[in-house]
Amino acid sequence: MDQPFYLREQAARCRRLARDCTDPMLRDSLLTLAKEYTRRGGAQEYHETAVWQAGSGDDDQDAD
Repeated sequence: MDQPFYLREQAARCRRLARDCTDPMLRDSLLTLAKEYTRRGGAQEYHETAVWQAGSGDDDQDAD
């Protein structure tokens, strides 16, 4: 499974649980966890994009 996608799905799940939660402390904890999942998903997506871009250099054009 795609890790950034999984982390964002977990963030959405935490937000849904927080929305339906009646305990304010638990709701805050779930929203904090959702932010962390979102942050980690974005960081991993950025890392994967940077690695992909670094690997797509123009070095192969000099093979002529």
